[in-house]
Amino acid sequence: MCRAICVLAAAFAVVVPPRADVDAVTFALAFRAGNADQYKNKQVSGVGTSFHGPIRERIGDGSTRTSLVITLGAADPDGKLTLLKTWDEFVGAERAHTTLVVALSGPDLPAQAADHPILYQFSGVYDGQVRTVARAPQAAGGEAGDTGPCPGEQPRGTGQSAGFSCAPLLTGATATPKQ
Repeated sequence: MCRAICVLAAAFAVVVPPRADVDAVTFALAFRAGNADQYKNKQVSGVGTSFHGPIRERIGDGSTRTSLVITLGAADPDGKLTLLKTWDEFVGAERAHTTLVVALSGPDLPAQAADHPILYQFSGVYDGQVRTVARAPQAAGGEAGDTGPCPGEQPRGTGQSAGFSCAPLLTGATATPKQ
């Protein structure tokens, strides 16, 4: 009996390939195009830069934890990606509304505050959640076409000076600084 179960398990492992992670750029471009549902409940992995720094988020039980916004680069309308390495490149892409970002939420994300952008290797699961991300204040007054906050997350009142974008949220995320 045990031998039969082992044979079946081995056959199943050969027939069903291991789950491959979805590339973060492919995923983020699909999100931007409104087609992210095809990646729901899939692991998304990639490399990107944190220009926003660590963000303290409040969770349901009243405690807080660190979240990160990771910039994958700047994507033109055809999906061609340009890597952003400096703060000036980032602000220019923010002003042009071409930044391609994902938000990370997880219990053990690094809270490294730095005076320079930090490159991270990251992974997390897209379960359909989104996060509104404030654009850099230096990018206010940029080109038209801002996606604005995520549905249902519009700021109260008027007179908001910074622009907003809606980013996909990867939950159970991990991130490691890349040297």
